[in-house]
Amino acid sequence: MAHPVAITLIIIAILIAILVITGYISDPIIDIPTLALLGFLTYRVINVVIKTRGRNLYSYEGKIGKAVDDIKSGQEGYVIVEGEYWRALALEDIKKNEDIVVVKREGMKLMVRKKVSDIETSRV
Repeated sequence: MAHPVAITLIIIAILIAILVITGYISDPIIDIPTLALLGFLTYRVINVVIKTRGRNLYSYEGKIGKAVDDIKSGQEGYVIVEGEYWRALALEDIKKNEDIVVVKREGMKLMVRKKVSDIETSRV
């Protein structure tokens, strides 16, 4: 989630850009930085859309991660998958910092097991 100050600054920049584009403000000291900022924000949004277009953001099956803490078989713990912390149910005993593989996702919980070999990473 973006920081509230960043969101406020983006909204202000967009409003100033609208005023510049419509001609209500026509001062080069304001025009040039505003249009540069608007161009940068447009570039970032398009870049994110292009990078995420080809993948399913909600599919975690087969993804590799790390255990945050020791998890006993059948109990819950936390794992990191693609930089996100998830609550996980272990299908076998998993030690802290051990590589894991996501078997399936149920709501906001992942079912995980130990990563056995590097062959599993080729499926992702």
